Amino acid sequence: MHPDPNDPVEEWPLGAGDPGREVWYSLVSPPDASVAFWYRYTLLSTESGYREGRLWAALTDREEPERSTFVSAAYPLESVRADGDPFELTVGDAVLTSSSATGRVEDVAWDLEYEPDSYAFTPLRSETLTDLLSVLVGTGKHWSRNESVFMSGEVTVGDRTVELDDAPGHQGHTVSSRSPPNEWTWVQCNDFAEDDSAVLEALRLDDKLSLCFRVDGEVYPLNRLKDVLPASPSANRIDHDEVGHWRFRGEGEGLDLQATVESPPDHWQTVAYMAPDDTLRYNAHCSLSDLTVTYSVDGGPTETLTSDAARAEWVSTDPPIEGDYEPKWE
Repeated sequence: MHPDPNDPVEEWPLGAGDPGREVWYSLVSPPDASVAFWYRYTLLSTESGYREGRLWAALTDREEPERSTFVSAAYPLESVRADGDPFELTVGDAVLTSSSATGRVEDVAWDLEYEPDSYAFTPLRSETLTDLLSVLVGTGKHWSRNESVFMSGEVTVGDRTVELDDAPGHQGHTVSSRSPPNEWTWVQCNDFAEDDSAVLEALRLDDKLSLCFRVDGEVYPLNRLKDVLPASPSANRIDHDEVGHWRFRGEGEGLDLQATVESPPDHWQTVAYMAPDDTLRYNAHCSLSDLTVTYSVDGGPTETLTSDAARAEWVSTDPPIEGDYEPKWE
């Protein structure tokens, strides 16, 4: 039996000065996409000796952006427990498993459960090559453990409660022992108006694009070397990428796909991450992005899917957009 892709890679807690960062993140929106909720459990140890566990949560309100909020809290690594087989992560009083999530930061709390996804997407299909690059280049590893799940439970912000019933959600896991890439662009969506079976995820690292499309019970992962390396004649292509506007395409596995991501200006969450080498990454995130996908399978008719609840982000060593990037790091 293969280990759970959520199982911790590092032996936490790492010692002071031993660099490592491991993150489990998740996103969910109610079916009406009136709000979007984004939460993370982060473990960090930097070269300078800084160490922490951290919880953070962000709620984005579509109609009333002034009601959007971001909160974050740090915990000593001694209060963290990261177990595998079965996976269970505890940070303070918050607990994450592969089928549930609970937590509280200030006046924001969440209590969610879901059936785990049977498919986990990775940016590069070859585990051997992923391991090699992680050791030689320090690129880290990523698993979309629950690429498409449907969450039930509730999120509370002060006296406001958001009830969720089979709400489209996503949960991933990433680890790096050195430093994450200098920049990346990412999108995920499993809330399309025309087909509730469809899922799209795409990740750009520099000029390399990995993507996965799922529809009608079939999975089309375009994440082999020939799909990802730009020099390959069959590689996935980036047509345009600036903050808030992204167009890309991919062809393979019988699939021909084009996608456009547009993020409206009123729904950004701006957050900062500390990397194991003590540098910062700045993330401009929009969980209420517009996404249009046109695709055909095996030369069949072209279909179009649309969503106004795609999760998109642009990350860089410099702030991608103006804003107040939290949390503040000393």
